[in-house]
Amino acid sequence: MVVVMALVLPRFRDPGRSELMAQSHRLVLTFRLLRSEAVMSGNAYRLNYDLDQQRYWVTPDEQVTDLAAFARDIGSLARGTQFQTPIGMMDVVLPTLAGKVAQGQIFTVFYPDGSIDPTVIHLANGKEAYTLWLNPMNGHLRMDPGYHEVEYAG
Repeated sequence: MVVVMALVLPRFRDPGRSELMAQSHRLVLTFRLLRSEAVMSGNAYRLNYDLDQQRYWVTPDEQVTDLAAFARDIGSLARGTQFQTPIGMMDVVLPTLAGKVAQGQIFTVFYPDGSIDPTVIHLANGKEAYTLWLNPMNGHLRMDPGYHEVEYAG
């Protein structure tokens, strides 16, 4: 038992690992929220990624006349989330649109019918990485430890 705790406890105390997992979970929840919001509101949304500034934020996919309602519905996601060093996006892959992007800006669209642009996001903390990828069968973003290339058929 002591040997197991000696191996497990240092992993729990690593703040970089904890923050990487927390940010990965936050993106998974963001995908779920945006998919639901797009279906319920009948409006498409964009999840924008700025790989140079290491941040993401939500905008409407089309011109919206009631920005106050948009901000109320989306909340803090409209202001965005900035990753803090050492956490960052290594790249974002949109296989059907742009391929792998490691700098600049790109976005994922969440459509009112519940579909989402196929997306792979690689987050890392300098020591570890997570691959977040959209499962096209159920529309959920999966989170797998490690850096993986994800192949979408089609």
